[in-house]
Amino acid sequence: MGTPFESIRGDGRFRLIAKLADLFGVQAFLVGGGLRDAVMGRAVRDYDFALSGAEEELPKELARLIGGHFFRLDRERRQSRVVTSAEDGRFTLDFAPIRGRDLLEDLTLRDFTVNSLALPVTKDISPLVDPLDGMKDIVEGRIRVCSERSFDDDPLRLLRAVRFAATLGFGIDGGTWTEMVRRPHLLAGVAGERVREEFFLILDAPGIAPSLEMLRKSGLMHRVLPVVAHGEEVSDDCDGRIARAAEAERVLENPAFHFPDDGKELAVYFQRRIEGGVALSSLIKLAAFLAGEDAERSIVLCRDRLRLGTKAGSELQSLCRCSSSFPPAVTERSGNRVLFRFFRDREPAGPELLVLPLANNAVSPELAVRLVSYYFHSYRPAQGDLLLTGDQVMALLGIGQGPSLGGILDALREAEALGHVTTEAEARDFLLKKQLTKEEPMG
Repeated sequence: MGTPFESIRGDGRFRLIAKLADLFGVQAFLVGGGLRDAVMGRAVRDYDFALSGAEEELPKELARLIGGHFFRLDRERRQSRVVTSAEDGRFTLDFAPIRGRDLLEDLTLRDFTVNSLALPVTKDISPLVDPLDGMKDIVEGRIRVCSERSFDDDPLRLLRAVRFAATLGFGIDGGTWTEMVRRPHLLAGVAGERVREEFFLILDAPGIAPSLEMLRKSGLMHRVLPVVAHGEEVSDDCDGRIARAAEAERVLENPAFHFPDDGKELAVYFQRRIEGGVALSSLIKLAAFLAGEDAERSIVLCRDRLRLGTKAGSELQSLCRCSSSFPPAVTERSGNRVLFRFFRDREPAGPELLVLPLANNAVSPELAVRLVSYYFHSYRPAQGDLLLTGDQVMALLGIGQGPSLGGILDALREAEALGHVTTEAEARDFLLKKQLTKEEPMG
């Protein structure tokens, strides 16, 4: 285990923090998930430090020295963050005071033993602080609470146990699991925003079926997704929902297999954020779970519990509708006009609408491939640029703002998507001809 520590100590940011800790006369410890991931040989995107003082002065000086940005996360708790650039993106360094009387008490107040390690930064060679055998749990792949009061202190840790099991590929300790099964009711008192953030991290992780199964067996499922009642009588329904989510995940995990020509673009597209921390790929898995005869009611209940915003809620609704009732008029023989109107009528949703129908065999692979190809190579989204701007159209046709302008721009967008108009000159001719051939001039 020496190699990860050597790598951390070789990090220029770590060495600079050690010098600043000496300068300010305080103790500093690397703690939390960044240290855990380094021990496991995983990519580290952030560091967490516990300080015995200078909780604001030290990170401010660090930000100045490395050209980073300092933010206060919580003034009352004296928590702050420094964000700096890295070769492969941004890197964050969080700072907080040591909780309790000393470092050992701080570590016992943490959620799980795998996160209760501490590495002193104020000396060149310092032993790892591991009072709860967190290193052993990392080696043996086990999620274990730091204390019997862990879930009572923060009930959201019930979901975090599932999330860490999924993201780290660990099992949950038997004693910890027993406490989870005894306490699912605690989650009812947790704000929807916090539940949403943690639940979508679970959805982001690979292996959605085992995670959902864990939520069901622990009694947490109906506290997160109120569409699933508590009790054995719903097990068959829940089995089907979990199976649908797993099928959707299989498509998401290997888009190049299903869409050879557009797989790479789709993989990036699926990872885009709809709002906040809600990734499109996670919404697709959730939609697969919710889809069915009672999907509309299910969506309303989940939107309320998870505090989903308008964008995520609308996307979820579009995904469920396409899953349960794919338009029969859209077939392999449909012309481009039909394909255009399929996407236009369901904006801002796009090729993600094909994942669930493909997963449950509601569309043929050939039709799915054709629709996705059309979207990426021919379709013109409403928010995309047209050959003529709204101002140019108004000047050309002598009209003002209003509903008629929107209709004209829609007509131009369809003409461009169908390949009837490919240049600015052709766009002008198209609109002028369309105006002359209407019974009443446009506008």
